[in-house]
Amino acid sequence: MDARPADAIYRGNLTRLTDKVRDERGLDLAQYRPRYVERRIAARLHALGLHTYRQYAARLDEDPDEYARLLDTLTINVTQFFRDSSVFEVFRAEVLPELLSTKSARHQRIIRVWSAGCATGQEPYSIAMALLDEMRHHPKAGFLPTVIGTDIDRRALAVAKRAEYPVAQLAHIPTADRSLFVDVAGDTFHMKPAVTKYVRFQHLNLFADEPLNAVDVVFCRNVFIYFNRDEQERMVEAFWDSLSRGGYLVLGRSERLAPALAKRFELINTRERIYRKPIPLQ
Repeated sequence: MDARPADAIYRGNLTRLTDKVRDERGLDLAQYRPRYVERRIAARLHALGLHTYRQYAARLDEDPDEYARLLDTLTINVTQFFRDSSVFEVFRAEVLPELLSTKSARHQRIIRVWSAGCATGQEPYSIAMALLDEMRHHPKAGFLPTVIGTDIDRRALAVAKRAEYPVAQLAHIPTADRSLFVDVAGDTFHMKPAVTKYVRFQHLNLFADEPLNAVDVVFCRNVFIYFNRDEQERMVEAFWDSLSRGGYLVLGRSERLAPALAKRFELINTRERIYRKPIPLQ
């Protein structure tokens, strides 16, 4: 017996639609449970008054902004601290120890992390908390960290700069980090100065402005679907130029690099889509 929703059988071939989304926008819907994908796409069909996947594919061609609405539906449009906790687990357990050990061995103090498409700031502050926590294992290194959050939305950046959030969002911050980095006041909380002094925000258009330089890690997660393949490649080229040798690129779990670009990076973690810019052989 088919366990899918009864009307899904009559909508057509879901695989053709998901292949289209993957090929044109780099979003790999195979990372989601099939029934979840069916339900979320069904919500878009209902909202648009459509009945089949073929009709929806045509709508994507007619209205490219629908890709963004699809992403919002799939992710329930959530911005939160330590979003997708598993990627931060890998970041803390594998990326940061390697990065800081290498910096320490080379007597390098400056650490720069770029959160591209940072929205209201939860990701940069999450990165900063993880980084500051790992730095405690290198008390004599004298590291000088900076986390730079960039976005094209000035209103979102204004929220990020305030570093104040509803207390309900505390649930996403690990207990140990809360005690070190957060001050609670009634129904809101603030990031402590111990965090905010290392985080800065700036308005940046990924296609019109100069990218950051000499960056050790770039986070660009759940952003690809807003751009077509050519734009994605331009964006990744900019990240490549921004990254120091041995620097890391962290994408969303469902996002893929184009094959030609993927060959230039070392794949560090397949599931979490973490890549590294190779260090040339001496």
